[in-house]
Amino acid sequence: MKHYEDIISTVGGFGRYQKIQFIAVWIITGSTAFFQMGNTFYSASADHYCKVYDNQTYVDQSPLKNCTIPYSSGGRYISWDKCKRYDIVNVSQGISAEVCSSRSEETINCDQGWVYDKTWYENTVVIEYDLVCDNGWMRQLSKSVLPLGNLVGVVIFGQLADIFGRRPIFLVNVVLSLATAVITAFSPYYIMFLIGQFFLGIFPHSLYVTGNVIVMEMIGLEYRTRCGTILRIAFSVFYMMFGGLAALCHGNWRQIQLISGLMWIFYLPAFFIIVETPMWLIQKKKYEKAKTVLGRFAKFNKTVLPHDIFDEELLQVKNPDEVQPITKKQNATLLDVFRTPCLRRRVFFMCFNWFSCGFVYYGISLNTDLIGSNPYLTFFLAGLVEIPGRLLAWALMNAIGRRWSLCAFAVVGGVALMLSIPPDNVGLVVSIAMVSKLCLAAVFTMVYLYSAEIYPTVVRNTCMGLSSMSARVGSIISPYVMLLDVYWGPLPFIVMGVTSVVAGLLALLLPETRNRKLPETLEDGQFFGKVNKNGKEKSKVPIYKL
Repeated sequence: MKHYEDIISTVGGFGRYQKIQFIAVWIITGSTAFFQMGNTFYSASADHYCKVYDNQTYVDQSPLKNCTIPYSSGGRYISWDKCKRYDIVNVSQGISAEVCSSRSEETINCDQGWVYDKTWYENTVVIEYDLVCDNGWMRQLSKSVLPLGNLVGVVIFGQLADIFGRRPIFLVNVVLSLATAVITAFSPYYIMFLIGQFFLGIFPHSLYVTGNVIVMEMIGLEYRTRCGTILRIAFSVFYMMFGGLAALCHGNWRQIQLISGLMWIFYLPAFFIIVETPMWLIQKKKYEKAKTVLGRFAKFNKTVLPHDIFDEELLQVKNPDEVQPITKKQNATLLDVFRTPCLRRRVFFMCFNWFSCGFVYYGISLNTDLIGSNPYLTFFLAGLVEIPGRLLAWALMNAIGRRWSLCAFAVVGGVALMLSIPPDNVGLVVSIAMVSKLCLAAVFTMVYLYSAEIYPTVVRNTCMGLSSMSARVGSIISPYVMLLDVYWGPLPFIVMGVTSVVAGLLALLLPETRNRKLPETLEDGQFFGKVNKNGKEKSKVPIYKL
């Protein structure tokens, strides 16, 4: 059987037809940032204190506030109490000094609700549904339910894409993402908002993963690192655009959600642009359809597709008893991986790196409103620094290899995160936090490629799915780490920083894959990167250069 790399190089590894497909996938997958990062603003918390009369508005300093709200001057934080008020009756806007001086020092809960500072946010889910104080955990729940949807989507749609093809799953998720986003914008209850976020975790992320697979399966080997990196940059570009949209809507979550969904109407022409990948068609032995798609590639790329390219395969399909199998592939499962000690350790180390990526990356990204003075500017900068981070990752992976690059970025990012503990100098903390964000974006770019190169072909999809699930687990946990600041303000940053450093050090226990042919069997994977007593590598997988 002809190798797919030879087939795709015949019609052009990255010709005009693939570029059209790539641009379409680049735009659509990049737009998933609008949903993945949405809760940074949907669930943003504004300063607040207890309401004491109807139609009261937020005022930073006033006689009424001094009279009704306790002021805490002890501990690390000095601020107005957000969840208690003095028990004063007959309170009005024009409260008298006599009433204030005769108040009781006993406090009660905010029985009449809260007033919110709307300097930056006109209406968030937190403001609309009062997700503060005793209900504060519900704010973090809204941030964790979306990555939970990511996890579910990877499991379900990953399998469906292998069964029914990449194209139908990609296009179905375009429609479902559009419909779910628009419906969620009109949620009358918090529970409906949560359900909407859960499904917005499933559909757009499943589309993102499937889009990555489409790109990797329709281009030649020599273009995969380059195109994979550029595809990640799309997420960062739309990440920044989302910050601009949120600023234009002044933090009104319903407007942001509605516009984020309606823009997907412009992606419906993808039904006429995206085609099934030839690799999937060949794997499913749909050679006639594969030949048709490759014929389109050749026509647009101005190359020639041999007429007999699948004659041998078609003969085998029509007469399986007369033709010996061309290749015999090893069947393996995740259980076989865990039975192999070397592969088991490598899967664990890589999964921990993926977990760290999800845990730390989203821990920062979904809480940029807590860093700096202007939440929209900080969010925009957090997306902007990802672009040089991803490009630098691409350069260093080719220059010094995957292992040391991953270790360096993860360790530096973790240390920078621990140093970004909010000091009085806002500019300094934002600068250090952006260094951390740059490094973590680079790490996320690296683990996608590094994992695909380490895992043997027979279990690559399975292990990549396990790795992605590890990242989703980290993403689910990440919103709750910010709750640790009730014990000690810097604790959330330290926990995330230490996790990143540990992940970087574990990367040094993985084999280098730069300029190496990918391992195919479990035996290749077991000895990949190992050396014998003579200093020679045990693996039979050769070194190559493109």
